[in-house]
Amino acid sequence: MSKFEGTDWDNIDQTINIGAIKGEYNAWKTHWNQGENWGIVGGKTGDKPKPKSVLETVLSHGDATYARDQARSTEGLGILLEALTEIFDGDTIEEEHEKALEDAIADMLLLLKEDGGKWNPRNIPFKTVTEFIEGDDDEEPTITRTTVRGHYRTKEYNKYVKWAQKNKKNYKGQLATANDDWWSKDKGKAQPPLWQAITGEGDGENGKNGILAIARRALKSVKKIKMGDGNQLAVFNNSKGPQQLAQIKSVQEKVIEVLQRPDIYPAGKARAPMKDRLNAAFSLESYAIRNKEEASLLSFGKGFDRISGIDKLRTIRLRFPASNIALNRTIKEVLTILGKDLKTYETPKVKDGIAKPGLVLKQKVEKRASSWEEMMQKKYTCLKPDCPYAQYSGGGAEVTTQQAKSCSKKASSGCPGNKLR
Repeated sequence: MSKFEGTDWDNIDQTINIGAIKGEYNAWKTHWNQGENWGIVGGKTGDKPKPKSVLETVLSHGDATYARDQARSTEGLGILLEALTEIFDGDTIEEEHEKALEDAIADMLLLLKEDGGKWNPRNIPFKTVTEFIEGDDDEEPTITRTTVRGHYRTKEYNKYVKWAQKNKKNYKGQLATANDDWWSKDKGKAQPPLWQAITGEGDGENGKNGILAIARRALKSVKKIKMGDGNQLAVFNNSKGPQQLAQIKSVQEKVIEVLQRPDIYPAGKARAPMKDRLNAAFSLESYAIRNKEEASLLSFGKGFDRISGIDKLRTIRLRFPASNIALNRTIKEVLTILGKDLKTYETPKVKDGIAKPGLVLKQKVEKRASSWEEMMQKKYTCLKPDCPYAQYSGGGAEVTTQQAKSCSKKASSGCPGNKLR
């Protein structure tokens, strides 16, 4: 369960079978968080350090200093990792997270193919050493440089590095693993590490479990998400909440059940349930949601349309504020739907001959804000001619006391209006 910040949902309880996939993702990150094994040696470009691993190359996406011609392919992979991280490590999986992962997969697949595969890592061009013949004695070596695709680190390049380390002053090149499968003179033939990391289509052990395959499995699990039993919604006194809640069958049944409980009422002839007991009888209770139609009746709750899998919800806990304003409205709406009149409703006391028919629902009127902080947050219409906030809104802006105080000529820069203009 997790608090869904900025909404009316106290808890979101989503069940998703993704633990094993997250393990694969973590293993993928560990596998590709290496450098020398994949022909990467780091270093610097100007004052900036170069990535030291395939994973760092991905995480530095979009920086042309590092990525150069590979920027687009690397950026697409970086976006895909961000979308996966949100799914694996976020508190509540939202519709936008599912959509972002779906789009990132589609964009990555398109990027590998568009413009004839121009941005596919296996087709990125490099001019590198493809033949190195060391000269006799003091003779200069014979070096042949050719444009290849996929990776610059050829075995011939490594021969050149070994020679240069011994014979060239201040030479800073380093040795690293070279693999002839990583590069090719032809398009669509090379199997460089970055391509293997993305597609998992390379040969051998290192070509398995590419990030695209992991992402597809994660998306499939998200689409099968289930809602657990711990979802809890706060019901406030808005026009839709009580009205829509009253249409849910389990809420209707709960209203009748509670109103017929003798312990809800005080002793004597009083026809008003005890406010605290009435609230306790409804709050934090589980209510069955029979189908998608009933689930949609919870749409009054702020944040409803953001929750992935909300249409699969089958049980809900409700929290009514202690004022009982929202609860009383819900009870009245239910009785109206069931064709019962509040004035003639028969409580258990009527059946026992103790009281007359009728039901009285008490509620607590909210007290006016009195603390200094609350007073400072109280809103009123600001008509100051020099108010930037009012000017931005076309005059007559709703501002708090605190905002108005910062709107003076001496501190007008502190007014929110200046930030909005």
